[in-house]
Amino acid sequence: MRATKITCLAVISLLAISLGRPAAAQQPRAESLILFIGDGMGPEIVTIAKMYSEQVLEAELSMVALANTGVTGLVTTHSADRLVTDSAAGATALATGVKTGNGVVGMTIDGARLENLFERAASQGKAVGVVTTTSVTDATPASFLSHVRARGYETDIAAQIIEGKASVVMGGGLNYFLPAGDGKRADGRNLIEEARDKGFAVVLDRDALAAASGDRILGIFAPEDLPYENERRTYEVPSLAEMMTRALRVLTADPDGFVLVVEGGRIDHAEHEHNLPGALAEILAFDAAIGSAMDYQRSDSALVLVVTADHDTGGPGLTAGEAGYPKISDVSGLVNEGSTLVKWLSEDHVGTMVPIFARGPGERLFSGILDNTEVNRRAITLLELEGVGAATEQR
Repeated sequence: MRATKITCLAVISLLAISLGRPAAAQQPRAESLILFIGDGMGPEIVTIAKMYSEQVLEAELSMVALANTGVTGLVTTHSADRLVTDSAAGATALATGVKTGNGVVGMTIDGARLENLFERAASQGKAVGVVTTTSVTDATPASFLSHVRARGYETDIAAQIIEGKASVVMGGGLNYFLPAGDGKRADGRNLIEEARDKGFAVVLDRDALAAASGDRILGIFAPEDLPYENERRTYEVPSLAEMMTRALRVLTADPDGFVLVVEGGRIDHAEHEHNLPGALAEILAFDAAIGSAMDYQRSDSALVLVVTADHDTGGPGLTAGEAGYPKISDVSGLVNEGSTLVKWLSEDHVGTMVPIFARGPGERLFSGILDNTEVNRRAITLLELEGVGAATEQR
């Protein structure tokens, strides 16, 4: 009996202490999302960049810092009908939560139009935008901005961009906005002038971007893709981090929050070419944008950062060779053409799972092993966009 009384008194005391404590602060509700997509960024190139950054630059990658203060996982990337995806199908899965066929943008494999994350977010009053180092009409940004049966329909994609609801679109691709003679449009339309009529501040170089004002910006800084980072004229073409920072100035003005996609698109291009110095420069520039977003996140507790890829490319692996196991100090040679430290699995895409890192309210939704469609669905859950949109037949 005495033991029972003591136990009861202990429980009562604990309850009293608990009731006397202030309630734990609730985690903020997620209102905004920045989705970073490293095109072709498989685990191998992340490994190489991490080793190079730590051993040569003596700095931690921002994406590593994000992962270590948030959550990590892996993502499967196969398309609806192929074990290995292309960027169109991979990005469509991230944008819509539905798998499609390789080459298809924003539609099902049978041609039904799919409502994407931007359209869902915009219908709830959120601002949306995309910045990329490729043409803005390329497969990955196009999957968030358009709906076409084939990724090669880039003039159609450009027309859908200026007719859409994105507040910010930045990258390359000027050829697809201008008529033949100046560009590649066979219909004679000048989409640059049409964009201005629709309220976009159109900017074509770094200085114009810095001076731009208004609540919509279309920044087109090259005829096709932007130059590789290690070839970029910094006084003419903004970096990915600079484009993202300028995009945030527009998007954060919306009191309902925003969704921004930031693509390091040319990581993939360099890997296709087995251009290791180029791929390394691209992923470091991509990582710099992540670092800038992490700095901004300190002032916005309702912002979630998610970093992933649409697929792996090339499968570059640090490997031992005829000379034996390379020394740690040999990693400095990765920026030299013809480095023997790395062997490539393929000249094309690879079906390896890609990493995912997340930090911010609801970050645990992105941990574990996910399919790429789940990345979209969990973003929708996070931003409370359920019930908005579904697959609809193309009109």
